[in-house]
Amino acid sequence: MSKFLPPLRSLLPVEHGSWFMLGFPMALGLLLRPSLAGLCLGLAALSFFLGRPALRRHLNGPKDSTQLHALLLLGSTAAAFGISTLLLSDFRFLIPLACVCPLILLALRADVERAVRTLTVELAAQASFSGLAAAMVVAGGGPIAQAGRAWLFATLLGSANLIHVRHFLGHAHRLDAQELTQRMILVHILHLLLTGISAVLLATGGLPGILWTSWTVLLYLRALLPHRSIPARTLGWREGGLSAVGLVLLWRALV
Repeated sequence: MSKFLPPLRSLLPVEHGSWFMLGFPMALGLLLRPSLAGLCLGLAALSFFLGRPALRRHLNGPKDSTQLHALLLLGSTAAAFGISTLLLSDFRFLIPLACVCPLILLALRADVERAVRTLTVELAAQASFSGLAAAMVVAGGGPIAQAGRAWLFATLLGSANLIHVRHFLGHAHRLDAQELTQRMILVHILHLLLTGISAVLLATGGLPGILWTSWTVLLYLRALLPHRSIPARTLGWREGGLSAVGLVLLWRALV
């Protein structure tokens, strides 16, 4: 970018899945309760998210002044947008963030230490990112109950998709049969939880809830299809497209 800041590519997280973990809750929160306060909170989270690579390199690699400058810039931006959220809203949006704070710290520690991303860490990261949707709903003046539902379904959907992709990649990497069986059991558990809770909490609320619940059934059936090798880029675009459809259906079901 300049002699003061590192190249832009070094600031962008390389994990494509983490962009979904952030983008889906942010979009859901803004759709459910559009507000300037919610937008500022989302931008604060984005700044924090972009600061992770600079923080990791500053703590673990050779000292680089440009990475430190990037970290200070993104940290200041996150703080400025966070303060703006407080000025535009009230303290209630901090409640969902406080609830997921332990999960945020767990995921951040694993990221900074470049630890192996176990399923536990990835699920914790998914649940912590989903807390953003709840906080944005509250920042926009929404009730805690709606915020809780936004967190619950963003977490369940993200977790179900996560284990599906892990199972798919397990086949591609030719993992042993026992590991694939364990992953398949989790596929069943998480998708059945998503569909069952959707049926209980949303399907009884009318057509949008029925459409959303039907969509979760289709996602489950998709996860049960026999493995077929496809390029990673194709898999990413396919999952991204399904996520976009799911976002619209979940938004309508939660309104």
